[in-house]
Amino acid sequence: MKSKKILTSMKSSRALMITCWLIYMIAYLTRNTYTASIVHLTGEGLLTTSLAGLVSTCYFVSYGCGHLINGFLADRTRPVVMLGAGIMGTALANVLMPVVTPNVPLMIVVWTANGFFESMLWAPIFVLLSGVLTEKLRFTALSTISYSRPTGQILAYLFTAGCTYFNIGFKAPFFIATVCAVASCVLLIIVAAWAFSAPDVQVVAVSTKEQKKTSPASSVSLFKLLLISGALIFTVPVVFHGMLKDGVNTWVPTILRDSFDVDETLSTVLAIVLPLIALLGFTLANFLLKRKRLHENHPLIGIILMGAAAVPTLILLGVRGMSFVAGLICLCAISLLMESFNHVYSTMMPAKFAHYGKAATVSGIMNSLIYIGSAISTYLFGLVAEWLGWSTTIFIWLCLALVGAAILAFAIKPWKRFIAQMEEQAK
Repeated sequence: MKSKKILTSMKSSRALMITCWLIYMIAYLTRNTYTASIVHLTGEGLLTTSLAGLVSTCYFVSYGCGHLINGFLADRTRPVVMLGAGIMGTALANVLMPVVTPNVPLMIVVWTANGFFESMLWAPIFVLLSGVLTEKLRFTALSTISYSRPTGQILAYLFTAGCTYFNIGFKAPFFIATVCAVASCVLLIIVAAWAFSAPDVQVVAVSTKEQKKTSPASSVSLFKLLLISGALIFTVPVVFHGMLKDGVNTWVPTILRDSFDVDETLSTVLAIVLPLIALLGFTLANFLLKRKRLHENHPLIGIILMGAAAVPTLILLGVRGMSFVAGLICLCAISLLMESFNHVYSTMMPAKFAHYGKAATVSGIMNSLIYIGSAISTYLFGLVAEWLGWSTTIFIWLCLALVGAAILAFAIKPWKRFIAQMEEQAK
């Protein structure tokens, strides 16, 4: 038998919740320092567009693989220790990155390591928020943690734009992020030591062996579930979605500079709009999921979102180099629709496998596929843009949206049967 501690004090629970929120915000600051600097690194001739994309690609590969590994480890290690190690790792990567730039091989090593360190943060935060906080704060903590992501992204772009405007250079945002990360680690140690040493902390005994009764549903193999549900069909559109989502987010400042002659500082500031758009993506996804005709029909929702993304992509092809406002609106629309798709397929759809005890596994698979798409896109689109121009790159986005929507159509019938069968078993 082993034990775990539950915070019964509202005061200590709030302190831990706020600390986790700040850490995850800083995590998105430390992961976006390089992305926000790409437009300046390429503009100053320190990196070519393709090489800049290659560094991001290696990050996403490491980040995606790390999610699978660290999700498994989070249940078997102390979450505070794992969280602290991840924070210090990403702090080290950020302080080294400007030192090794523009040595591409060393940049790849450092930023790939950063991807793995970043992947160490979410799982222990989730364990702390869902298993340690008081029940009153648990829902609030889990529902508000998502707001830390766009906040961190916005700070990364603001720091980068400010440093560029005042001619401080591209290195300063990395050092600022490092200081923030170290400070958050110190805060975590102080808060955790204070909260978990309180006299009113509840100690709960947890069996080292699961005592859950086995059921026919939980004995079904993962591959069989993915096959009969049609979720295997989701895999390709999910990869395409990752290519679109992070393909757009990574290259927005560069597209604005190259296609509309927008100043580098202004293009970086305008990229802040995308994290704000991400918040609306959750709202749109939840709206669609609550519609009576779309309820539980995740493939059809995916078709709607992918198909809709093709429209602003097509318009962007026509207005590129002509209307800056129209171009920015199109980029925001694509980002909004892909954030909605992300919420549906990385969070809501996998939850349907909870009946079979495989929700977390399916969510991990989908997240890994998303970041495989992200890894492909950051290098591929940079290479295509460098050789063939942004018009060809945007045309590829259009093809990805249309083909992704078409593939999802084949999953509608098996998914409906799967949902009906699951509901019948649950009776």
